[in-house]
Amino acid sequence: MASGLMTMNEFTHDHNHSLATLDQTTRLPADLVRQVTIKGAKLLSALDRIGFVHENRDGSMFGLRFSEINIWRENGVPVNATFHVDTERMYHFSPLDIAKPRIVAALQAVCKLPLWVMTKNGLVIAIELAPAQQAMRLPARADLDLGKRPKGELMAPIGESKIGPIWRPLPAIGHALITGTTGSGKSTWLHSAIAGLVTGAGPNKLRLVLVDPKRSELAPWANIPHRLGDIAYTVEQATQLMGDLVDEVDRRGEVLAGAGVRDIAGYNSQSPKPLPYILCIVDEALDLALTAGARSELAGHLKTISMRGRSTGVYLWLATQHAAAVTGLPRVVAVNLTTRLVFRVADGTAAHTAGCPGAQDLPPNRPGRMLAKLAAKPIEVQGYVLRDGVLKAIARTVSGQSPNVTTGPVLSEGEIALVRYAMERLGGAFIVNKLAAAGLDGWTKYKVDRLALVWERRGWLTRPAHRADPRRVTPELAALAGVVDVA
Repeated sequence: MASGLMTMNEFTHDHNHSLATLDQTTRLPADLVRQVTIKGAKLLSALDRIGFVHENRDGSMFGLRFSEINIWRENGVPVNATFHVDTERMYHFSPLDIAKPRIVAALQAVCKLPLWVMTKNGLVIAIELAPAQQAMRLPARADLDLGKRPKGELMAPIGESKIGPIWRPLPAIGHALITGTTGSGKSTWLHSAIAGLVTGAGPNKLRLVLVDPKRSELAPWANIPHRLGDIAYTVEQATQLMGDLVDEVDRRGEVLAGAGVRDIAGYNSQSPKPLPYILCIVDEALDLALTAGARSELAGHLKTISMRGRSTGVYLWLATQHAAAVTGLPRVVAVNLTTRLVFRVADGTAAHTAGCPGAQDLPPNRPGRMLAKLAAKPIEVQGYVLRDGVLKAIARTVSGQSPNVTTGPVLSEGEIALVRYAMERLGGAFIVNKLAAAGLDGWTKYKVDRLALVWERRGWLTRPAHRADPRRVTPELAALAGVVDVA
C-alpha cells in the first residue's frame, strides 16, 4: 500500500465547528477531499456529543482536533483514510477511552463505513473508503502475496474484499473467534495469517503460544523462534502453557502500573526495552474447553486472558469447527471475542450464534470465503491462502533451516543462476539491467523484468522504498536457490 497521499497541517473542530483548509499542493480529486473532510467533521462532531470536550475556567469549551490526515491507496485507488488525533487536547481521558467498543460503534454508525481505532503511538481513527464505482467481484481464490504487505507493524492478512485487500494490525483485531466447517478454508487461512505475522515481525516484537489438540495442524510452526514454550497437545499441557501466560499477564500488569501507563502501547512508546506482543492460538478450542470442563483451571486461564490480556498485549485466537463455540465457552470469553471470522457453517442457527448471520449461505465451492466481523457489521471476504509448498518454505526460512527445495517451490536452473549472480556479484541486489547484461543463457531484459515483478509479488524480492533503490533477494529466495547470503 502506498504512503499517505493527503495531509492537513491542522484539522480542527472546536466549539465554533470550523474546519481547516486542505493543503492544495496534494492535487487530490475534489470529491475525494470533500468525502474525507465530511467524514472527519462527522467524527469530531460525534466525539463532541459523546462528551470528549474540555471546559476552560471561563466557561468556554473546546473539543478534539486532528493533527494529521492521510489517505492510503492500493493500485491507485483510495482505500483508507487515517485521522491522527491531537492527544495534547485530551485532558481528562486517554486514547483507550475512545477505543472502547461502544465508542467505536458510535463512530462507525456516524461514518457508515468500516472503522477501527488504533492506540499504538498515539490515537488514530481509520476508516475504509468505499466508492461504489470501485466495487468488484470477489475472486474465487486469494493467494497471499507478502510483497503487498501494507505499512505498519504486526499487520495480519485477512483477505480480498469487494474494494480490495484487507490487512489489520494485530492490536486492532484483538481477541478473535475463527470458525467454519471442515473444508471451508479455516485452517488454510490461519496458516496464511501466521505467515503474514511472523514474516513481518521478529521475535522481539511478536511471540506465539500454540495449542494444537490435533497434533498436526500447527506443526509447520514448531521451530520458529517466535514460539513461546512448546506446542501444547493435551489438556494438561494446555493448562500449564496457559497458566504461564496468565503469569505473564500478571507480570506485565505490574510493569505497566510501575511505569504509570495504561497499556502496552503507552509502555512501548517510552521504554528502551519494549515488550513483544503475544498471540495465543488455540485450535479446536471448543473440544478442548469441553474436555477440560467449565470449572477447570484451563477455563479460568481463558477467562483471565480474555478479560485482562488486551491491555498487556496478549491476545487469544480461538479456532474451531463448531460455530456454536461461543455457547460452549465461558461467557466472559465469548463476550471478549469481538472479532469474528466465520467461514461456511452448517445452518442459520450456527451462523447466528457465531455472530455472522448468512454464513450458512457462503458457497461450498469457494474455500476461504468468510464473513468477517472486524469492526461493525460483517462483510464478505475471500480469505487468503498459501500453497503448501510456499507455506513450508516460509516456515523453514523463518525457522532458520535450510529448505529442501524438492518439497517446496522449485526454481529452474536459469532462475538459480540469476539468484547466484545477484548474491555473488551484486551483493544481493536484483538489478534488472545488470542481470540482463550478464549474458546468462536466455535472460533478456524483458524476461528478467517480468520475473522480478512476479518474485516481488511473492515476497521473494523486497519492494524498494524509493524508485532509485534496487530490489533485493530475500533470505527465502536465497535459500530456495541454495545460495549462502553473502551480503
